[in-house]
Amino acid sequence: MSKNSFLKGTLILTLAAVISRVLGVGQRVPLQHIMGNDGMTLYTISYNIYSMLLIIATLGVPSALSKQISEYTAIGQYHEAYQTYKAARNFALVTGFVMFALMMIIAPYYAKYTLAPQAELAIRAIAPAMLLFPLIAIMRGYFQGLQFMQPTGLSQIMEQILRVITAVALPLVLLHLGYNKDVAVAGASFGAVTGSIAACGVMIYFYKKRRPEQKRELATQKRYKKLTYRQIYSKMLRLSLPITLSALAVPLIYFIDSSTSLRLLTPQEERISFAVGHKEATIGNKEIILPVAPYLHNNNTTMVPLEPVAEAMGGKVTWDKNRKYAFYERGKVKITLTLGENIKLDSKSLGPFQYAENTNIPCVPLRFFTEQLHTYKEAMDTLGILGGSAQSLAGLPIILAIALSSSIIPVVSSAHSRDDEREVQRMSSMALRVALITGVPAALYLTVAAYPVNGFLFSNTEETYSKAAWIIGFLCFGTIFQILMMTSSGILQGLGRTDLPMRHVAIGILVKWGGNYALAPLFGIYGIIAATSLCFIVVMALNLRAISQYTRLIILGEKWRGFLLSSLLLSAIGLSIVWLGLKVQPLIPMPAFLFFGIESAVIAIFSLAGYGIALFWLKGIDVQEIRYFPRVAQKAYHLLARYRIVPEYTAPVNQQSSRRG
Repeated sequence: MSKNSFLKGTLILTLAAVISRVLGVGQRVPLQHIMGNDGMTLYTISYNIYSMLLIIATLGVPSALSKQISEYTAIGQYHEAYQTYKAARNFALVTGFVMFALMMIIAPYYAKYTLAPQAELAIRAIAPAMLLFPLIAIMRGYFQGLQFMQPTGLSQIMEQILRVITAVALPLVLLHLGYNKDVAVAGASFGAVTGSIAACGVMIYFYKKRRPEQKRELATQKRYKKLTYRQIYSKMLRLSLPITLSALAVPLIYFIDSSTSLRLLTPQEERISFAVGHKEATIGNKEIILPVAPYLHNNNTTMVPLEPVAEAMGGKVTWDKNRKYAFYERGKVKITLTLGENIKLDSKSLGPFQYAENTNIPCVPLRFFTEQLHTYKEAMDTLGILGGSAQSLAGLPIILAIALSSSIIPVVSSAHSRDDEREVQRMSSMALRVALITGVPAALYLTVAAYPVNGFLFSNTEETYSKAAWIIGFLCFGTIFQILMMTSSGILQGLGRTDLPMRHVAIGILVKWGGNYALAPLFGIYGIIAATSLCFIVVMALNLRAISQYTRLIILGEKWRGFLLSSLLLSAIGLSIVWLGLKVQPLIPMPAFLFFGIESAVIAIFSLAGYGIALFWLKGIDVQEIRYFPRVAQKAYHLLARYRIVPEYTAPVNQQSSRRG
């Protein structure tokens, strides 16, 4: 394969990954407006368990398959390549079905465990995507092994387009038809299913298009070896398992948060947990048996028995003589419920008050009780902010840094295979330096501009607005360590030590799990965020320590002062504009979101420009390293250098001599 072909393929995958990630992040903005923070909690719970199980379902086989297909086709062993692909395809079909069945079965139990039984519908709505995505991943690995990147890139983009359209449009339609928020969230989760159908369609189209060429290749190979499934899978899993466990880091962190946060943020007396179809329930610190199992009314509203639940929560129910009305009292809540009519609480329409089918047991919507649990409601909103707003924004700083550094990592692998220690040292340091220089300003921008960015993109009440900004700021700051963690893991893989990132991630996950339980009781949601950053720091430190045993890293060297001062300047400019905006906004007759949008853009322009200019003048970056940046960045630099805004780049003497020659 030529160098140009490799670079073209890398560019296609990088662009597709960037577009897909931006679309994926972008979909959460309208979703948060449609479903609110509590709705985003349910969406986050369903999406996080799906993401984790999807990685387990594929077990890193696509990456291993890509490597094996590339090796077989390079030496003309087309039959062996095709046998390996078929075995991987069958593996994906089986594991996809197993994970789909598992999600459908565990949905009520997992939703109950998270203290969000309303999430059951969303988990089951996203589960069918598991039938196709492992197969899609295998087909992507197959085409990448053939150095044909277009199917992968196009399928990623089409997948996200259909996912976003469905995830935004379907909840709006369901709410318009009168369904409640739980069903609307399930509609949003179903976007993963339509996205998988679109991606699968693209992959099948390209596979059929290439089928004649595949048949010609198979016909040219007269002798071939019949591989057994045992041979194929043992070789494949040896390559794939370390990749799988390394890739699980971030999905596992988010899974831990969505699994434990409601429990950690809700006091025991306000914990309420049901499962549809099961009479066992947990209310506060009491385990009770209900006279009738919770059920779905019109596939829409989760209904639970009124009197036993009210009693367990410390409430009181009094009936009139004809049992047409029930008077409910709990603390400040005093309400009359009329059989056969919808219940309204705090102006919210919750659903009917009715007898369970074929019984005389009165039932009310589950939300009638959860709406009264103020700390629980606050925890639902808080987890929705973390999963719906903060985590989506925290995914942005990683895009550019990983895209830039990933192009350097294959060079590390090549230099290591040639035993070129000097090149390994130079390019490993360069990868980390590029990730740091490009990722840190993006993370710091979102940290200092969290208040206006939150106001521009998301919808929050006065009570949750400031909290949302703080959560976004703290989580985005922690992505600095995530960037270095991911880049250093890539370098270790380039050095052939795929086992080390796997071990380090396992240690980091244990730190995260223990950190949640140790820090959440002390600092609430900020303790959970701190545990995430601590996990990234531990894995990053272990990775860097391992790399240093192979080569001496010089990430910034003497440039650290310039880099640090430039980062501080960015933060100072951003915070100054935020402070000024707080003073000016009440004086300007303008919609708040529009003002915050303008403020966010102003902070981006001045703080990032200040950072970039200071970085050059304070020698936080060597101007000769500009040649490693994308062509667009190089053109922007030369334009600025022409007007002496930044120092001018002069090619090294050996380069000038070669040009003259």
